[in-house]
Amino acid sequence: MIEIEAFSIGKVYKDKNGCKTVNINPLPKGFCSFDCVFCPLGRTDVKTEEKFFFDEAKDFINKLSNFLDLNDVDIVFINPDGESMANEELIDIVKLIKDKGRKVKLLSNGYLLNKEENKEVLELCDEVIGELAVTNEKYFQKLQRPLEGYTLEKYIDNMANFKKWFKGKFILDITIIKNYSDTEEAINLFKEIIEKISPDEVFLETPDEDRFKGAFEVDNERLNEIRKKLCI
Repeated sequence: MIEIEAFSIGKVYKDKNGCKTVNINPLPKGFCSFDCVFCPLGRTDVKTEEKFFFDEAKDFINKLSNFLDLNDVDIVFINPDGESMANEELIDIVKLIKDKGRKVKLLSNGYLLNKEENKEVLELCDEVIGELAVTNEKYFQKLQRPLEGYTLEKYIDNMANFKKWFKGKFILDITIIKNYSDTEEAINLFKEIIEKISPDEVFLETPDEDRFKGAFEVDNERLNEIRKKLCI
């Protein structure tokens, strides 16, 4: 299981485009509206779509401000242990990053992207990543274990509607799960979903931790076949 320290700032690295990037986690462990069985971070501790004020947030913002003053960084990647939107002070974090002249990349599970209350912070982001793993309601409920009342149809609609007004780059991160989303039927449905959401980029991955091997992981050959079929 991958462990991310709460309210942490990582080391600067170069991304695939050569941009100096740092990952930050503005959350305590496990605040999310999903509880995915294949999540590399483990179980969700607090399943919620609410926003919270965290005692550690102010110190984290000060620490981030000092870090950006002292380090050469192009992009700050908000890559949390949970759902980014759970932090009520996310807007202050994003504004700080923008005020420091850096770009903001934000990871979300995608369900909350089109909520009006999140629009202010998302409009400030340069890149946003939404996630998808399955193509039917049964598997959505079984594998992603969302909050009661969440549906796959609404999930897809939320990302599609978000993409219509978002002026930055929207990346759709698809997790291919063995026996659930690697079938020909699923691939054809992914094509339709991608067309509907119309992301700027699609990224494909599969759960590859040791505990998922044999259960959820798709081998590289099959993953590459799916990439070709999805034209990515």
